[in-house]
Amino acid sequence: MTDYEVLATDFNEIDLNRYRPDIWSPEDVVERNKESYEVEEPPSDEVVHDILSEVEEAQEKAEKSGAEFYNGPLVRLEDFNVQDGTLNIELQNTNYFSHVGTRDRPELDKENRADPLSVGAHLLTSDGYILLGEKSDLNEIGSGEYQLPGAGYIEDPETQYEESLNAQPYSPIHRELNEEVNLGLRQLTHPEPSALIGAVHRQPMLVYDTETVLSSDEVIDEWLDILEDEREFSGLAFIPAEDVPEVLEGEIDALFTDPEDPDEIVERRYTDGLMPHAEGALEAFNNL
Repeated sequence: MTDYEVLATDFNEIDLNRYRPDIWSPEDVVERNKESYEVEEPPSDEVVHDILSEVEEAQEKAEKSGAEFYNGPLVRLEDFNVQDGTLNIELQNTNYFSHVGTRDRPELDKENRADPLSVGAHLLTSDGYILLGEKSDLNEIGSGEYQLPGAGYIEDPETQYEESLNAQPYSPIHRELNEEVNLGLRQLTHPEPSALIGAVHRQPMLVYDTETVLSSDEVIDEWLDILEDEREFSGLAFIPAEDVPEVLEGEIDALFTDPEDPDEIVERRYTDGLMPHAEGALEAFNNL
């Protein structure tokens, strides 16, 4: 059983068919102005209780590890379909705590899952490598596993609609690529939405196909300009674009930043863990 599902491909544009401004969340974890936003709780009282319990447990874990854990606004993917090269989506507000309480519950039906929409990049360097990043301890989950660069949530649902989802400048995917690997607009081709990947518990991610004018060495230089204690990636991996299946099977070496000296690149076989969205994206873009 895989931990992901390729939910949709064969599109290069996004159309927002419907947006619901009310917040899908238990009342007790809504931190926005309740006078401005109606609240729709999960229909199951058991799920509401479990969300509150999961949030409390995750808060305690984050406090001990020093990871960031806050209840930011997110946007929930209610429905989608692909028609004539366009991904048509329906969205509703939710929040991170609601996601925390439902992300590890594959048995839940759609009405009882937060399913926040996130973004990520299938990023090709100028010298022909696909970039992945090893998640650092700053992340609430997944430390030590490799993820797509630019992986993050849509943090301002009220402004990040069709233009930003279609990767206009200063969109969520641009923001995340800048935060994680220090890449700016002039260093990237226009990111094109191309795949929708779900983890085993749904958690949909819009994956953008993009390239950078920088080589792998130059990407490392940009990443190292981020202060070490602010890096969301503790290391970078570069997979030869022509050999992705062979690298993941451990048949061909990939390039990695040296944990002891991140200025240096080492060649070795890939034996590390992949976050589900990264694995799904590599399948969607590389015919795995």
